[in-house]
Amino acid sequence: MEEEETPLYNLTIPLGCNENDELFSKLKQLLEAGVYDWSGLNFTDCLPQCGVCNPASRWEVYMIYNLIVIGIILPLVGTLGLMGNAISAYVYSRKEMRCSTNSYLFGLACSDSAVISTGIFVFSLETYRHFSLLLDRIAGYLSGTVFALGTIAQTCSVYFTIAAGADCFAQVCLNEKIRRFVSRPHFVRFTSCFVVAFSLFYNVPHFFEGFTIDCYHQYFGGPSIEVCPTTLRYNNLYVEIYYNYMYTIFLAVGPLIMLIILNSFIIGFSVFGSASTSSEDNMSLILVVLLFICCNIAALFINIFETLLSDIMGANINFIVDFSNLLVVFNSSFNFIIYKKYSRSFADTLAKYVTGRSSEKKKRKGMRTTEDCSLKEPLANGNKAMIIENQQRSKICRDAVGRLLAASQPEVSSTAPLATFDILSLTSANTSPLQSRV
Repeated sequence: MEEEETPLYNLTIPLGCNENDELFSKLKQLLEAGVYDWSGLNFTDCLPQCGVCNPASRWEVYMIYNLIVIGIILPLVGTLGLMGNAISAYVYSRKEMRCSTNSYLFGLACSDSAVISTGIFVFSLETYRHFSLLLDRIAGYLSGTVFALGTIAQTCSVYFTIAAGADCFAQVCLNEKIRRFVSRPHFVRFTSCFVVAFSLFYNVPHFFEGFTIDCYHQYFGGPSIEVCPTTLRYNNLYVEIYYNYMYTIFLAVGPLIMLIILNSFIIGFSVFGSASTSSEDNMSLILVVLLFICCNIAALFINIFETLLSDIMGANINFIVDFSNLLVVFNSSFNFIIYKKYSRSFADTLAKYVTGRSSEKKKRKGMRTTEDCSLKEPLANGNKAMIIENQQRSKICRDAVGRLLAASQPEVSSTAPLATFDILSLTSANTSPLQSRV
């Protein structure tokens, strides 16, 4: 480093470096926001050494834990989940499975695949970037964009879940006119497009929360890229409205309450209405609800009590954050097992295309099976046939909503701003839980 340096606020720029360069303009923003202790900042060839906004952890115990949980288990679970979601999307797109509820489940399988893919990239690549300069550069270039795309995918998952739950509610609890209206293809297409459009619009701010700076990686001895937060991420009003109030209403507590209400109505109608449930059906609902709670409670707890937990646990909170991120990917990956176990129509259709024959050959005369999920006119005389149809519809939608409670993940664990903004976490009250890896 040159002996003579040019002062810039509290930052000193090495002699020979262009003070008006875009890099130093970005460093000014970080300096004014108080992101980094500039007294420890060193330059190499006019580049700040990497670690300005995302210092690598040197805690050996956590590094081993992070490598096992995020570097090995998460991508393995995610890969299996991608295979399962691909099969689910294929089955739900078959002609005999086409109905309003299954159309939303098809959208859910696709969005869950995107959640898994972006989760593997953002979380696992963040672990492996410390072992390769090439991976470090790739992560720096793409993490910001991939994270924003991941939040869009998660929002789609949440609202495809709600759409499917609302559709089941209409099929089970409302009159025939409404049931037929919400089952029309144009209504399903409109709802699906609305879900995608809302998810894009809601997550636009994430694209403006980060920027990249060039840095010099001292360990690898070469230039690299680092992601840092913009001033938008430090705006107290923005954080309060977008991350506290809107997150809670639209992506966490709100969707969970809606699903519980919809599920309660469907169970109540099935138990006390014209349709009845078996103990096996009730047990499946209990199990999937427990799975949903277990997979999301850790991240919800972190989001709600972030500041308190950071003060109490310090760097130890990173163990919980990594585990909650694994649960989010697991929740998106486990849907295929639930579909196969608790949906006879799914299992029959899958068996038909795998083995060439249905796994359920026995059909009662005059009664629709769960393989046919489309709404049809009564098959026999008068009200008796309509009751049978309602029983079948109730079973289809009851199974679907049970699966939905396990399949959904209201944006609980990876909704936070870029996971690479980790330097902001443990000391700032206006940050989000995933900014806690140090």
